[in-house]
Amino acid sequence: MARNMHKYEELTPYEFDQEKERASIIYVAAGPLEYHEECNILGLDTNKGYDWCLAAAEITGGIVFPMLPIAPEGRRPHLSREELRARFKPHFREEYDEDFASVYPSVFFSREACYAIYEELLEMLADELEFKLCMFVGSHSPASQLIKEIICKENGVEPPDALKRGSVSGDFHGMRVVTCSSLDYNIGYIMDHCQKNGLPKPYHGGVWEMALNYAINPDYYHPEYLDETKYPQHYGALRNYYTPESRRPAKKEFELFTPEYAKEIREITIQGIVDDVLKNYKEVTENK
Repeated sequence: MARNMHKYEELTPYEFDQEKERASIIYVAAGPLEYHEECNILGLDTNKGYDWCLAAAEITGGIVFPMLPIAPEGRRPHLSREELRARFKPHFREEYDEDFASVYPSVFFSREACYAIYEELLEMLADELEFKLCMFVGSHSPASQLIKEIICKENGVEPPDALKRGSVSGDFHGMRVVTCSSLDYNIGYIMDHCQKNGLPKPYHGGVWEMALNYAINPDYYHPEYLDETKYPQHYGALRNYYTPESRRPAKKEFELFTPEYAKEIREITIQGIVDDVLKNYKEVTENK
């Protein structure tokens, strides 16, 4: 099988240097292994960011760091180790439960651990490997919030509000870092789709995320597992329709899916990443 010449781990040292000379860009995607309803794979967050990075590198050049399945949970300032352990709840509940917050079978890491890993990785990429630009995709909202916080702190500015959309860029030890979330480039398209189809909002694990899941590999999506009469449901069966208190997608939402929607949302996201990378890379290379 042919190697992917943008994958860090598949390059020889000579090939690494050649690609870095051609485009001194390093892509990193971080997300957890996380429950996204019964129909989606646990690696949705890790896979979607990695998929975007590989696709963007094909256009811009550069090297893609191996998938980083390490991410925090909770909005900034994110959960500590003690708070994560305290959140554990039994799984396979018999009753329907809108508040499904639990770690099973997800794997999250504390704010302290993630901050140290993200910061140290950026230091290595900047100081040791001397990349000119890093695109750091936090394909899980808390991960993107934390990376944006690190970059803002390095540049002496306040991080954006946790719910504000848009990428953040700044210098880190002489390397330009651009960081984004899953929704920073495609939120307009997703909201239009919600409004046209009567969806209250983009739900975690809902049709927008399962479309990105499907776009990577159609076998990553299994709607049959939403049938509570045949399969155990970890956090209660999904409702058929929305109610005012709904915090999870409804079953009817998944009926709106089309392969065309999956293709379009993926392409819009990748193009947003590419445009941001090329803009920033032009700035850093022309200024030196």
